[in-house]
Amino acid sequence: MQDNTQTEATEVKCPPKENMKARTATAAIYLAVLAGLIALKFYFPVFGSIGFDVLFWLISVIGAYEFMRAVGCISRVQWWTTMLTCALIIPAFVATKIAGVFFEKPDAWLTSLMVLMTVSSIGAMVTAAFLVFDFGKSSIQSTAYSLFCILYCGVLGCVSANINHMDSNALQAVTLMFATTVAVDTFALIVGKLLGRFIPFKLAPHTSPNKTVIGFIGGILGGILAAVFVWGLCFIPGFELEYGGPLDTLSLLILISLPTSVLAQIGDLFESAIKRGCGIKDMGKLLPGHGGMLDRFDSMLFASVAIVICFIVVR
Repeated sequence: MQDNTQTEATEVKCPPKENMKARTATAAIYLAVLAGLIALKFYFPVFGSIGFDVLFWLISVIGAYEFMRAVGCISRVQWWTTMLTCALIIPAFVATKIAGVFFEKPDAWLTSLMVLMTVSSIGAMVTAAFLVFDFGKSSIQSTAYSLFCILYCGVLGCVSANINHMDSNALQAVTLMFATTVAVDTFALIVGKLLGRFIPFKLAPHTSPNKTVIGFIGGILGGILAAVFVWGLCFIPGFELEYGGPLDTLSLLILISLPTSVLAQIGDLFESAIKRGCGIKDMGKLLPGHGGMLDRFDSMLFASVAIVICFIVVR
């Protein structure tokens, strides 16, 4: 761990009111950006898709920087290899997917998946090789952290880019992913504060002492309400969900929201475990009131897996 982790963990906190104002302002800007990107993808699909790709790329690259800064024991050559790999994964995947669609290749998704695996695998192998050729500075711990960062920030970040470029229901899936993660976070907090004192069972006391079981249930309720919200959007011409299965659209979206809500909260707890292990409060200070990029999008990284699997199944 880096030497200043304890200092970061014990920095003077903002007064509650000031911190809440900063958190509210950042959340308002965040929601405005999301709404703008969704509207852009609806009216101008190409530009909207590029906008989301840029967002996912920033999450991946800045998230990788925050993670490696937090653990603080990665050698210089492995640091640069990891950053370069995370910076290349999404552009390589998206470029291959767009090229495959442009040339009307039926297996475009498979080619882009192979590119994703190739870029991440090469980055991982080069990182691992430094354990042999840079043994004086690279250690097993350093290598493990680097490899994990490629998987966590690079590969998981690319899952969202895959959702953004699905052959069908890409707009609906991206909207549901963000609506669910925002609603889960909001309702878990509200329900936990309102009912936590009456039902004080802790969800993961050693990882995040303030999170309760009732808050977890509140988060799932928030995910269901997000599904209802997206269902309402599906009545807008051009936003209809492409689905020919036996379920009605509302039931389908609610079913998808359930595993998405659970994984979103697991992703949040996982990030809390990382921060507790590193002895820090936030992964960064990029987003006032929220912390770093990973503090804001940790839920999305896990929720994206549920979204992509569910939409592949129902396609």
